[in-house]
Amino acid sequence: MSALVRDLGWKNPVLPQSMYIFKQRLIGEKVTSHQDSTFLHTTPRLTCLGLWLALEDATLDNGCLWVRPGSHKEGLRRIFVRNPEYFEKGDHKAPMMQFEYVGTPESMAAVPWEHKMPEDLTAAGFIPAPMEAGDLFIIHGEVDHLSKANTSDKGRQTYQLHLVEGPKSGVTWSPLNWLQTPGKEFPAI
Repeated sequence: MSALVRDLGWKNPVLPQSMYIFKQRLIGEKVTSHQDSTFLHTTPRLTCLGLWLALEDATLDNGCLWVRPGSHKEGLRRIFVRNPEYFEKGDHKAPMMQFEYVGTPESMAAVPWEHKMPEDLTAAGFIPAPMEAGDLFIIHGEVDHLSKANTSDKGRQTYQLHLVEGPKSGVTWSPLNWLQTPGKEFPAI
């Protein structure tokens, strides 16, 4: 993975998040439209990269990935940030986290399904990405993607890594991000 990521141009990749996702047969939930950089934000430039590894076949019936080609050129629409009312002012009745819109009104209007499931995925520009067990899908942090619910009698397991450039490459992990590790650095890849 390290060689792959470096071949893609990352200089000092670090790993803030990994996820194992198991969509159980017949009940595995959908994952609504999102951009990974919404949740894993870096400055002065966005550097999030997702590595989506199929541990089992991912099909149209069991909730394969759907992506919207070219959406990474539209810019980031929002970021998931720590709520200052909760963290700085101590109001523990306020939500800990909130979305802050960073896109233009035009870019937001162009994506009415933000954090939802479009009624017609194809009309919204999404294409399915079925994968066989062992396939790896690389996701730019600003690519709009989602997955449908698992309506099949087969499970769908994936392992996902999300990485960003580390501080040695002049990139800073946003102090507004939901994920914070005071006094610790993310593991290098």
